[in-house]
Amino acid sequence: MRVIASLLALTLAACGSVAPPDAPPQPTPPPAVATEGLIPVVVTAKLPFSLEEARAFAEANSITDFMEPSGDIAKPVGFAYLEGEWPNPGAVRRVELSDGHYVIERITGNEPELFTYQIWVFTNELRRGLEQVVGIQRFTETAEGTTDFHWTYGLKPKGPLTAFFVRRQVPDVQTYLQTAVDGWAEEAERQAAGE
Repeated sequence: MRVIASLLALTLAACGSVAPPDAPPQPTPPPAVATEGLIPVVVTAKLPFSLEEARAFAEANSITDFMEPSGDIAKPVGFAYLEGEWPNPGAVRRVELSDGHYVIERITGNEPELFTYQIWVFTNELRRGLEQVVGIQRFTETAEGTTDFHWTYGLKPKGPLTAFFVRRQVPDVQTYLQTAVDGWAEEAERQAAGE
């Protein structure tokens, strides 16, 4: 298996980087939302708001505004709403990244305590080994009147051989998400303090 993984890594490296597309991609039919074979990346935060206030804060302060590049992962710089009404389930948007690449995502659920989505179109290097990302954001009100935020970013490789490539991306994904959550939680603290 190590030989196969090494050959896969060499093959992917030999392919070089993927150039940004000449035109933005259009959505293709999404795969079924994966429930197995996901490589989870988890980040958490405590928001100084009740559940209702935390969800209002999340709607008014997109966590994507706090994302910064990490490794080969670029930050979002623009959004095009393609289908449905955001943030309702079924809505689809194309996200433009700072390096000229794109991803396409859709909302699969939006309830007071749970927000879920799927990303399945990638124009960057991730398209080589990643079938989809399944995002799960949980909001849980605590007895103290604050809200615990728990974000699971499930990476679904295209297959067992590409799982090696996807696992190599986990540290960059972890940093990408943690930086966003930290900045977002700091903004929540500022707003709660009336700043």
